[in-house]
Amino acid sequence: MQSRGIRWNLLAAVAIALAAACEGNRAPSETTPFALRFSVTNYLVSPVTISVDSVPYVILMGGKSTSITVPAAARMLTWISAKAAGSNGLAIPDDLSEVKMSVAGIGSALEISNVVNDQTYITASIYNSTTAGVSIGVYDGTSVTCAAELPAATSTSKGFTQTGYYKLLAATELRAYRTPSGCTGAFAAWPSSQLRGFATKSGLLTLTLDSPP
Repeated sequence: MQSRGIRWNLLAAVAIALAAACEGNRAPSETTPFALRFSVTNYLVSPVTISVDSVPYVILMGGKSTSITVPAAARMLTWISAKAAGSNGLAIPDDLSEVKMSVAGIGSALEISNVVNDQTYITASIYNSTTAGVSIGVYDGTSVTCAAELPAATSTSKGFTQTGYYKLLAATELRAYRTPSGCTGAFAAWPSSQLRGFATKSGLLTLTLDSPP
């Protein structure tokens, strides 16, 4: 996937520092036996930070796998996805919040995908073939969340943006608004039926704006 300058806010500095500190402070195996081991695969396009009993263990990039070994007494695993950064460098909020689960229920493998508690989430790589910058909104049937700004195409490349993860509901639409920010005014829409062509497990859609709204 072409990132075109899109960044993910990983909470990396904090998570890595905490993980390193916790590794350095862990007691020998006689007092903290590491007895549970399982694999984790992140199918999302965004990195995820994985913690066990509130201790950050690893930041796992999209499409990657790793093995985690945790104390036999470990109780709760949590993961949270990184958020795409907008043109201002700030994280763009989405619908995918922190996910919690019992370590005992994981078994030998954990798959992190775009379906969480029976709810499907999607993310979109959106290209702009037009010479007009637009704003991208997510309509859920009631209201619109302004998800990203999509720059205009240049003489050498298409405009590009990546949205965060949003719930795919019966009425969900992705909209390209004529205004380059704020998601107001006339718009062109990708309806819910078109959004169901997402990639399995990652929830990724690739869309192109071919004419201005």
